[in-house]
Amino acid sequence: MTFEKIYIIAFYTFKEILKSKILLNVFFAGIALMVVTYVATEFTYGVPERVTLDFGLGMLSLSSLGISLFLGVGLLSKEIDSRTVYMIIARPVPRYAFIVGKLIGLMGIQFINVLLLSLMTLAITSFLGGEINSLIFWAIGFIFLESLMLLLVVVLMSLIANNILSTLITLVILLLGHAVKETQNVLFVKNNPAIEELLKFYHFVLPGFYKLNLKDFIIYKTSLPFSYLGSSLIYGILYSAFLLCMIIFLFNRKNLD
Repeated sequence: MTFEKIYIIAFYTFKEILKSKILLNVFFAGIALMVVTYVATEFTYGVPERVTLDFGLGMLSLSSLGISLFLGVGLLSKEIDSRTVYMIIARPVPRYAFIVGKLIGLMGIQFINVLLLSLMTLAITSFLGGEINSLIFWAIGFIFLESLMLLLVVVLMSLIANNILSTLITLVILLLGHAVKETQNVLFVKNNPAIEELLKFYHFVLPGFYKLNLKDFIIYKTSLPFSYLGSSLIYGILYSAFLLCMIIFLFNRKNLD
């Protein structure tokens, strides 16, 4: 059955990546978080829990995006270059099952990374007397969703260009995806219709990562309207589904000879 093949590919992908000790970043991030916590308690007055939470979520986001970018760019190209993909597809395994299995395997690593760093951040924040509200859990979920979107973007780019170019293009897309909303409100942009229309086109076609960034709200707010959270969640899920369809479409037509 196809689901069984997807599971097997996902399992061995997860196991292979786990052997690379990529999750050591959790250990080092944990040490960094404890150091920041100590500094915050010694040199900040009244808000050490905010500093810890802000840093913890920042480390969580950075590590998740880093895993997506640097592991995702070689997720398919490494299999193609080593010709492993030929043996798997020859069994036969549908190409879409191979892709989905590889992605799920890497997503499993991402999930563990997010889970462990989130638990550490929440535990230390709670220890310092910080409030654990629902918006924090939304932010953690959105960080995972953002890392998933970035993973799909870089895998898509790797089917079009080489690894170095794919990484650079994905980084540009990520940075623009966070800055596009604020850039549209800049007076210079409003006074230049051509640039404004270009940004509107980008905003419509390419991923708006800023929609999933709640870290700035966490420090000053305890809640956001559910309409905003729900629409951002639906946007992230639908855009991820679109990217997955594009990846499957391109990989099905990619010449592997």
